[in-house]
Amino acid sequence: MDHADVALGLILLGLSAYLLFGGADFGAGLWHLISPRRSDKNVIEHAMGPLWEANHVWLIFVMVMTWTAFPPVFADVMAVHWVPLSLAVLGIVARGSTFVFSKAVPDQRAYGWVFGISSVLTPYCLGAVATTVVTDAPSWLSPPGVYGGVLTTALCAYLAAVYLIWDARRLGDADAVLRFRGYAVLSGVVTGLLALPGAAALGVHSPLILASAAAGVVSLALVLRRNFLAVRVTGALAVVTVLWGAAGMADLDLESAAAHDAALQVVFVALAVGALILVPSMTWLYVLFQRGEGRPR
Repeated sequence: MDHADVALGLILLGLSAYLLFGGADFGAGLWHLISPRRSDKNVIEHAMGPLWEANHVWLIFVMVMTWTAFPPVFADVMAVHWVPLSLAVLGIVARGSTFVFSKAVPDQRAYGWVFGISSVLTPYCLGAVATTVVTDAPSWLSPPGVYGGVLTTALCAYLAAVYLIWDARRLGDADAVLRFRGYAVLSGVVTGLLALPGAAALGVHSPLILASAAAGVVSLALVLRRNFLAVRVTGALAVVTVLWGAAGMADLDLESAAAHDAALQVVFVALAVGALILVPSMTWLYVLFQRGEGRPR
């Protein structure tokens, strides 16, 4: 394994973290948009409150790692796909702003709509770009790009529903638990129906896709059996294996695009030092929040 392989592995780890944590936030925004119950929205806002800004650190990591480790690839992706990527950034800014403004002006319904729509726009655009790059499709508006955007949005919605079951249970809202349980089953079935035929049509033959399907089936069984803590693990596994399975079909000449080994060595040292601060801090943040009790205000 050379330096370029290590760099690619780190980028995929960063993408996995962003999908599992930031993606769940985007999915929560979708449920916030379509759920008619104020109690559901309260659970979502309480779950997102301490973490929604921190989760973007993984996207920043992926961008920095890509432009330092594979500068030509980063330049090409940004130049060709600047429109959907700009829309994704606009969605991140809009959802963050409206999430904060809605606390100051709770009677302004427009903030809720912008928050929900931008929570769908961002993962759709990011998924469309990723699928276009992996499949070498002509445009993010082509069928593979549209499929990737829809699938990514569905994955985020499923992951959020799975996570929110436990959050609602921890807050003692039995009705919200029941509704998010239904959302998890519904979005899990829809995501499975999208992922498997789509993988076959796009020529993804990785065994990780089968592992994703198996984890998805186990997750649905755990939801039905009300094992709401274990399903967070299997649900995350079902989602992240889709990413790793699809990454295997990317036809990118990373060896020639990689930075010099000396530069990559410096990057790895800097990442190791940064990880000593970032990883324990993020872990402690999640632990502290999950220990918190009490109903949302």
